[in-house]
Amino acid sequence: MRLDFKFRENSPPAERKRVIKRVKKLGAKKVEAMFPDEKDAELASLYKAEGIPEEQSSKVISTLSKLDEVEYAEPTPVRALIR
Repeated sequence: MRLDFKFRENSPPAERKRVIKRVKKLGAKKVEAMFPDEKDAELASLYKAEGIPEEQSSKVISTLSKLDEVEYAEPTPVRALIR
């Protein structure tokens, strides 16, 4: 499973690293910025977590949602091309 989350723009880098480490401990295989080289603070605060086991997904979202450093956390919507 994949989920998207957004750090608050004023969250310090050390806190972001702590949150990323926590998400990995909860089972995410990969956590990274959606726009790693972005200068715009809002876009640079968007992250994705991939490889989360389905049975852990609710716990990860709940944990992230309770943190002051995180603005929101949600499952990545399923997207499909309709022809």
